[in-house]
Amino acid sequence: MTRGPLLGSTFVHLGVLIALFMVRGAPPMVVPGPDVVQVALVEPSGPRTWTPPPPAPEPEQTRTEVIKPEEDEGVRITPPPEKKKPPPPAERPRETKPAAAPALPYAPIGNAGLQGQISLDASDFEFTYYLLLVRNRIAQNWAPPGGTSAGQLVRTVVYFRISRGGEISQTRVESSSGVDFFDHSAQRAVLISDPLPPLPLGYPGAGLGVHFGFQYAAP
Repeated sequence: MTRGPLLGSTFVHLGVLIALFMVRGAPPMVVPGPDVVQVALVEPSGPRTWTPPPPAPEPEQTRTEVIKPEEDEGVRITPPPEKKKPPPPAERPRETKPAAAPALPYAPIGNAGLQGQISLDASDFEFTYYLLLVRNRIAQNWAPPGGTSAGQLVRTVVYFRISRGGEISQTRVESSSGVDFFDHSAQRAVLISDPLPPLPLGYPGAGLGVHFGFQYAAP
């Protein structure tokens, strides 16, 4: 009877030992936590000055070599010879148109010793009757000046223009006789004849240039 309780006590103690061994043999569980950084505070020994960093080295400049010619004078380029221009053609003498024949030749008019002639600027004026009217009107208004010697021939030409309505303009002595009072008397005869009869309707021009010749020989 004494063995039974002893064996039971032995088994109980073995079970306890086995349980303790198993508990001790299991690895400990580690729960992760925040990282710990260790900082050592060192007291500065003295004031520190800030030192700027050294400047960056400058890039090397590429040197351009100046090429000098071996010869001081160099090579001279001779310009091409200038082409001689042909001489200009000789100017032909201008052909002078012959003076147009007078529309009315010299003929006795008015006072004794006076003759009149009419030449025109327009070569297509075909109304002779109108020119006769003009010559007679001017001859009536001319009086022979005194002071001319008997038989002395004097001649002058007075130019003037006749408008469509017969008005006279641009009167001037075109060719002088050399005797002033004769020139003035001829020009006055033209001026006091203004206005003349209107130009013929069949004439297309806006005006008519007239060269009136006065010729006089004192009896």
